[in-house]
Amino acid sequence: MVVAWWLVGLFALSGAACFAAAFRGSRLRNGDARRGLRSLLVLVGVWAFLQAGVLLAGEEPTAVALYTLALTVGFATPFAWLYFASAYAGRDYHRRTRYRLAAVALYVAVVGLKLTNRVHGRYFDATLRTEPARRLVVEEGALYWGSLALAYVLSAAGFYLLYRLFHRSDRFSWALVGLFAATGAAVVPNVVASVAPSALPQLSYEPLGVAVFAVGVVYLVEDTFLAVEETATRSFVERTAGAVLILDTDGRLRDHNERAAELFPAVADGEEQIGNISPAIADEYRKERPALVDVGDAAEERRTYCVTSEPLAVGGAEFGWALLVQNVTAIERQREQLERYEEQLGDMAGAIAHELRNSVAIADGHLAEAADRLDDGDGDAAAESVAVARSRVGRIGDVVEDLHTLARYARDDGERSFVDFETVATGAATATDADLDVAVEGEGRILAAPTRLKQLFKNAFEFAAFNGATAVTVTLTGDGFAVAGDGRFTWNDGGSLLFEYESAEPSAEAGMSLPNVRALARVEGWTVEPDPTRTNGVGYRVTGARVDRSAGDREDE
Repeated sequence: MVVAWWLVGLFALSGAACFAAAFRGSRLRNGDARRGLRSLLVLVGVWAFLQAGVLLAGEEPTAVALYTLALTVGFATPFAWLYFASAYAGRDYHRRTRYRLAAVALYVAVVGLKLTNRVHGRYFDATLRTEPARRLVVEEGALYWGSLALAYVLSAAGFYLLYRLFHRSDRFSWALVGLFAATGAAVVPNVVASVAPSALPQLSYEPLGVAVFAVGVVYLVEDTFLAVEETATRSFVERTAGAVLILDTDGRLRDHNERAAELFPAVADGEEQIGNISPAIADEYRKERPALVDVGDAAEERRTYCVTSEPLAVGGAEFGWALLVQNVTAIERQREQLERYEEQLGDMAGAIAHELRNSVAIADGHLAEAADRLDDGDGDAAAESVAVARSRVGRIGDVVEDLHTLARYARDDGERSFVDFETVATGAATATDADLDVAVEGEGRILAAPTRLKQLFKNAFEFAAFNGATAVTVTLTGDGFAVAGDGRFTWNDGGSLLFEYESAEPSAEAGMSLPNVRALARVEGWTVEPDPTRTNGVGYRVTGARVDRSAGDREDE
């Protein structure tokens, strides 16, 4: 008995190629498309090996059983193909529950008809013949042709989805067209086997065509499929001159431009995970809305980036993210500067409303009282009222001078530089008339406008003197500094009102010293936080500054 060994080898080779391609895997970024293609490769490989088994079978029951099993596996391939086509084309048909249930029901119904062929005999009738060569002669029934037509319709739907996708893209591949044609050409040997069974065994030759397509997709034209994904990526990159980071669905860096490497040194160093490149961006980019993120800490200049994210998809199936990162530090600093100007105007308005209005009202009242007492002939009492009025006028002069100082030093003129912390603090103590013992703890530099920082310390020392302090300690911290002094008033005597212009805490004579400290700190972008735990005197922390301790470390060495 002669076996068509060349045909056995052809089916076996097709099955082996499919398994090899499935083992190799695909470089497609779309996870569903990868799974669909791998399932198709495995099913076609099994189908091809079963067809080879039919040719090798020496007994009719074995050959019929293998043929039936081949039909069963073969009818599953259109569903794997549709899964792949739907996923890659960006559709969600493969994820919809009703479509899945319909596919399962259809498959079970058709397979049921195949497996019960012995009962109804309407699917096929097969006989094993040995002359002139051993082959299974199959007489197809109506159900066979119906299921075959259905399989081709399902496969055509998948081809249509891909046709629509490639038609909308700017990619064209003759190799891909050839693979499509090879898949459809499998109908030719089927027709030959039906018309001339002596020339070709009556088997399903679709595994050969599908194997050519599936293996060709992995080894020959996968770049064409990848190019369609790349089209979506490139279109985003080409629309901008900013920094672009292309991520996959797991947040791994897949592509970037030169600007991205300039903004993020970790990218230039080969880092791939966005969480390691920039944790701040990793927390924001999936929200699909523009976000401002701050990069840097107290040890380096803080930069502000505007991050715009856009999901990348072929059709509607996402395979990654494109991030546009723009350095908006200058714009953001201007916005912050405008906010600080508004705060300064509010501070000065409060100071004018409180200090000047109260002093004018008090002076006016005492002058009116002095006039009444003169009319009554009480010169001594009138002189006392005039003296009080003069003191309030003098107070107005002090307030005007304080406001002039605030207006002068609160101007944000961009003169910041790293200045030695101890030098500025001791210089301010020397320039203050207050009799205080000022101690400076911590070595290093702080980024600030030198004259403004000196004026801030002067105001801090003036309040300490008013508070009856004998000693003040100024301590450099990791993100600013702390001021602590003894004295008669504590946090309990005024709380946060100590820093308010319109407050008379801890007393009306406290003046504008502490409010000025807060106002000048705001100009630098710092925050003043009182220390409520201090029971002797008033203490507070200034945070949000950039501190460089390396200078102090080098001196220690």
